[in-house]
Amino acid sequence: MSKSLKKRVPLWFATCSIIAILLVVFVSQGNGAGGAWLADVLRGTVGPTITAQVESWYLNFMNTTSQVQYQMGDKKVSAPWNGVQATPSPSPMRPALSTLSPMTLTPMTPLVSPALSGEGVWTTLDQAPQPYNDLPLDAKAYIRPDPSHPYAIVTMLQFDSRFTSLHIVGGTAEPGGSRGVHGPGVIPAADQQGNGLLAAFNGGFKYPDGHYGLMSGGTVYVPPVSGVATIAITKKGKLILGAWGVDPQLNSQNTNLVAWRQNAALLINKGVINPLTRDGAAWGGTVLNSAYAWRSAIGITAKGTFIYAAGNALTAETLGMAMKSAGVVMGMQTDINPFWVRAFLYNRDRNGQLQVNKLHPEMQGTGYEYLNGTARDFFYLTRFAPTIPPTW
Repeated sequence: MSKSLKKRVPLWFATCSIIAILLVVFVSQGNGAGGAWLADVLRGTVGPTITAQVESWYLNFMNTTSQVQYQMGDKKVSAPWNGVQATPSPSPMRPALSTLSPMTLTPMTPLVSPALSGEGVWTTLDQAPQPYNDLPLDAKAYIRPDPSHPYAIVTMLQFDSRFTSLHIVGGTAEPGGSRGVHGPGVIPAADQQGNGLLAAFNGGFKYPDGHYGLMSGGTVYVPPVSGVATIAITKKGKLILGAWGVDPQLNSQNTNLVAWRQNAALLINKGVINPLTRDGAAWGGTVLNSAYAWRSAIGITAKGTFIYAAGNALTAETLGMAMKSAGVVMGMQTDINPFWVRAFLYNRDRNGQLQVNKLHPEMQGTGYEYLNGTARDFFYLTRFAPTIPPTW
């Protein structure tokens, strides 16, 4: 054995040993803050590529464990909520506005048989602000997209974009912190007052995992990457979802854009699921795309409604299948992994007390992190009533 080889063997063994130890710790801590912290430590010490591989091993291990538990549990899967909640009763409305049509809430055809109770059915949650309060503002539904993983449940929120405004907030550390550009990480106090705040949910990947761009409030936290999936907001609140530099509206010369966030490649483009979602190494440049994990995505339907989706035991492809079943024609994956995927709904009761509810009961966090400050970027939605009756 050569001297150089003798030197390399101990180094290789030590490296493998360290990774093995980290993997064991990751498995024991992976679903909570400990796992998220360990992933950050790994990124800083061994880099994002090795970290992604360790996460992939962990996710595959957890997926196998879930499959075994499912098989041993007599194949019972529970719905994320009990039954179909009653739709709020519509309120009287001015005749001049009665010609407005409600957003379309077309039931989704279940993809796994037998279907669970209420699967694929949209349930209205809130009515639009007065004087449009006979129209639904938002709705929720769930669907299982993968017969091979019948316990994988995608929960969704659909919002009427005519009466909601999307906002993007840079986190205090991500994605611009390493570039010295720190965001507020909190919903502005003005939007927390009254009953304007409607929902908040996770943003995209951290800076090391693709250097995907974010701009909000006139600040460029990370410059845009050409060809990458981008959700953008115009000065009038219109949403644009497409590939940066490909969609003619998505470019740095468009001064009409007030905010945008990028993340990986388009998940759905003109109603077609990106075929590269089946290639874990190609789509988005990470081995994690083909791993079964908690994932989230945002999308826009042909009618113009906005959809957030998130669920467990998903690949990028099966997440895309769920989004497509909901009518999404343009979609992008946002964050992944159980600790970061989270969505909350906000309402004030008759006494003015703020009520915060999770979209999925297994999501982590409380919803107050977006009210008090967080290191990660995120999206939030507010209600509004246009003075002129809107059109699609």
